[in-house]
Amino acid sequence: MNLPACAGYVIAPLHLVVGLLFILLPATPYQKGWETVYRAIALLLVTTVVVYGSILRRQRLGVGIVLLQVLAAALAAAVPFFTVDFSDLWHALVCPLILGSSLLACLVVGLAVRAAGPR
Repeated sequence: MNLPACAGYVIAPLHLVVGLLFILLPATPYQKGWETVYRAIALLLVTTVVVYGSILRRQRLGVGIVLLQVLAAALAAAVPFFTVDFSDLWHALVCPLILGSSLLACLVVGLAVRAAGPR
């Protein structure tokens, strides 16, 4: 199966969606739906890393393209953070940590797949 050259950029809209999911989080963990939204965020981020790794394994892109894709995802993840008024300080602190760790995981997986590929 041939993938288009821009297939790796799928991580940008996925990180944008995850950033927007933080808006749906209730203010406290005692409210209904808090755990469900966090599980949805975690599932989407794990799926993003797995899909990104499989796309890169098939495409065998260079390190510069991997860095560019992760940078595009970082910019997409920053959009909700700077445009949304978080109702709770805790969510404003946790959002960049979770999205940053996901971006770091995508970068590590991308570089690992690139290093493990044939030369």
